[in-house]
Amino acid sequence: MLRILFSEPKNAAKGPAIFIDRDGVINERRPGDYVLDWSQFVFVPGIRKALSQLATLGLPLIVISNQAAVGKGMLDLEGLREITSRMQQVLLRDGTPLSAVYYCPHRSEENCRCRKPSPGLLTAVAQDFNIDLARSVFIGDSVSDVEAAQAVGARPLVFGTGLDMMRSELPVAELTIVRAAEELFDRVRERLSAETLRFEANQRPRT
Repeated sequence: MLRILFSEPKNAAKGPAIFIDRDGVINERRPGDYVLDWSQFVFVPGIRKALSQLATLGLPLIVISNQAAVGKGMLDLEGLREITSRMQQVLLRDGTPLSAVYYCPHRSEENCRCRKPSPGLLTAVAQDFNIDLARSVFIGDSVSDVEAAQAVGARPLVFGTGLDMMRSELPVAELTIVRAAEELFDRVRERLSAETLRFEANQRPRT
């Protein structure tokens, strides 16, 4: 597991977070290949604005991503850190501070505990940042994202066409599928409970 922290974990009262898959949500997937260099990293249309809107909710924004290219020897950890740093810099200019990025660098055949759909990355974040997973939202684009979220009681939200879901045995009717970045902010707000929003309002400094 690779942890890249952009803010110090806080030991305050337990609260929710917004988890975000990387490939297919933040950046476009490369069909049949991995993003191995910053020159290959292309933001999904509209996602930068959507993430800046999500940042206004005041919740930790944490990226959760499988990166098997590392385990396959196609990308080293320093290269992955460089791509992540460049991504963070662009998002910061948009007013979107990520709290952290958690990667699983293993191949699927290694049977690790952190590769989605296993929930190891989520449980590690919850421990590090004192996150209430049951009140959190996970934005992903694959069955493994949904299964990881469901394993810890988080609310999954499927971004993209949802075709992967339709080919799976998951009950599509029970999933929230967002097909365009412009809809993401409203759908996330709907998935966050009224209790979550009240909690965040109480945590903001009073003026």
